[in-house]
Amino acid sequence: MVRVISISDEVYFELSRLKNGLSFTQLLKTLLSECTLKGDAKSILTFLKTQGTLSEESAKNITDLLEKTRKNAVARKLN
Repeated sequence: MVRVISISDEVYFELSRLKNGLSFTQLLKTLLSECTLKGDAKSILTFLKTQGTLSEESAKNITDLLEKTRKNAVARKLN
């Protein structure tokens, strides 16, 4: 079963930077399995912060891609 979640742009950019070819599901599974305090959001954020700062160029590329994707998005009809 697929679930739709909403995250802030800041979190999306951080996850995009970390995924290295993985799907978001695979990345989140990895992050959760590496988290020593499961269910502790602070430990996940601490792990993300250890991954380094995103370069201006990478941030711009991600922002451009996100804007392009949003412009091409098609709203689903809900029953």
